[in-house]
Amino acid sequence: MTNPSQPATVNQLGPPPPWIFRIANKVIRPLLASPFHKPLSSRLMLLTYTGRKSGRRFTIPIGYFDWDSGTVLALSNHLAWVINLRDEPTVVLRIRGRNHKAVPAVIEEPAEIVAVLKEFANRKGPKAAKGLMLGLPGDRQPTEQELRDAAARTRLVRFQLTS
Repeated sequence: MTNPSQPATVNQLGPPPPWIFRIANKVIRPLLASPFHKPLSSRLMLLTYTGRKSGRRFTIPIGYFDWDSGTVLALSNHLAWVINLRDEPTVVLRIRGRNHKAVPAVIEEPAEIVAVLKEFANRKGPKAAKGLMLGLPGDRQPTEQELRDAAARTRLVRFQLTS
């Protein structure tokens, strides 16, 4: 029984620890590169980029969503891979079993991220916006404050497909 004089607590889970992503990536990466990609490839793609300092090539699975013709967007609260895309190098995206060259544009300005999140919720609906796992509601359009809070927790990358 709850005490009405005490405020209700909200159980909000933070992002999973990085080691969970490392383990999951060992399974997901080869699956997305294989002919058996279909169960995952509608929401996940492989991003191949070159490290700006090390010169090493990295391939990681990231969530994405189609935006406009020839454009896909990705959101992340993990900055490691986003930092490597700031100079807009050409990258390779494996989307639904096909490789595409793309040029990324990193969007870090909160107002721009808010605008994209708002447009996302309008285009795809609140349930899809909740699926971004940024704390947005799934039963209604998000408020401006909810959009600002979500934008503060993420970075956005717009990939323009070139082939």
